[in-house]
Amino acid sequence: MKYINSIYICFVCLFFIPLSSCKHDDKKDLEDIDMMEQQNVFIEIDDKIERLLPMEGAYNARDLGGYKTINGKKVKWGKVFRSGDLHKLTSEDLTYLSEIPLKTFIDFRDASEISAAPDKKPESVVRTFSLPIISGDLDNDIKKLTPELTPTLLIDVNKSLVRDWQPAYKEFFNILMENKNAPLLFHCSAGKDRTGYAAALFLSALGVDRETIIRDYMLSDEFLKGKYDSIISAYPVLAPLMTVKREYLEAALNLIDKEYGGMDNYLTKNLGVDLKKMREIYTE
Repeated sequence: MKYINSIYICFVCLFFIPLSSCKHDDKKDLEDIDMMEQQNVFIEIDDKIERLLPMEGAYNARDLGGYKTINGKKVKWGKVFRSGDLHKLTSEDLTYLSEIPLKTFIDFRDASEISAAPDKKPESVVRTFSLPIISGDLDNDIKKLTPELTPTLLIDVNKSLVRDWQPAYKEFFNILMENKNAPLLFHCSAGKDRTGYAAALFLSALGVDRETIIRDYMLSDEFLKGKYDSIISAYPVLAPLMTVKREYLEAALNLIDKEYGGMDNYLTKNLGVDLKKMREIYTE
């Protein structure tokens, strides 16, 4: 916390405010600011705790509810969830999801990913939608990786999600716009790239501001801790691929602004989203 400098104090004193009173007010104001910052930290921590699903068998599983929209409403809790892979869910995890009760799974993984790690599904799930998204030739790209090139790979992936995978995300919204499908959960393997972009589109459709959307995206950095430690230890060059960075998602959002006339235009014209309907279903 930076204290008010002497120039500012002298400026205030020109208005005949006693220096002693000024110092007292400064101290009180700074104490108030410190208290507000501490309260904001506690609110942020509480928000993370409330958002993260209490499950042992899944990384990065969380509720997208609670975010404020620019229209003065909030995203409903308990309606839409995001996650990484679900093949290690415990019996307690499955019971928890059934009690929500979760009705629908949306899976962005391709056939090989699903075969290697098939979802465990709670009894409450009655609909499963496969919307496979393959973002480039990753196997070939990884062979060419250098410390300089690695961070750019996921920037390119996010741009590809915007341009090349509109049919999948259009179907994603078709599912969302059927109220009978909620509560629903969408996921990929890590729950950060294909899922992170989907979450950004979903929150954008509800009127959540961009900075909040990026903050939600960045939570994957925290909620994936430990998942890829062995891979990073063996192949340090892959570290930027195992997490999220602000610039990854911003590459997609900036591209939408530049090439598609902004987010609302992209959602309505390219993905066929009924913004009014989405907000009626998912905000309150």
